Amino acid sequence: MRAPLCLLLLVAHAANMIPPNRRKKQAGTGPGGNCTGCVICSEENGCSTCQQRLFLFIRREGIRQYGKCVHDCPSGYFGVRGQEFNRCKKCGATCESCFSQDFCIRCKRRFYLYKGKCLPTCPLGTAAQPSTRECQEKSPSQKKGRRDGRPRKDRRLDRTLDVRPRQ
Repeated sequence: MRAPLCLLLLVAHAANMIPPNRRKKQAGTGPGGNCTGCVICSEENGCSTCQQRLFLFIRREGIRQYGKCVHDCPSGYFGVRGQEFNRCKKCGATCESCFSQDFCIRCKRRFYLYKGKCLPTCPLGTAAQPSTRECQEKSPSQKKGRRDGRPRKDRRLDRTLDVRPRQ
């Protein structure tokens, strides 16, 4: 009977020997923010476990990392719901914003969005739109080589008469 009591006292004493900033706690503040939405939070690493519907976003700075519980993952990350916890995962290397690892919504500079993928050049039958960084399907007149959108018959007549459309 005394052995379990001594063991319990020893564990309680050992817990008090741990510096307060090393102990995990339910709530409090960590560097660069607070532990809002955390189930488990530490001063050094922020959140390590979030409330059920929140996502754990881990910010890495060099070899250090700091966890934060968020409702929505930041740009460049997407949310993954799991049985034990939800987390934010980084989008692919060419994605600026994504819905999942395999489906981009917006691409980084020098890439064009086509059917959820970020490509360095647009595929045949599409044209790059620099303002939106997307590949758009060409109209039928563009696909058949009609640069001015007029029927071919009119262009043949222009060549016969040597009349060129004004640009």
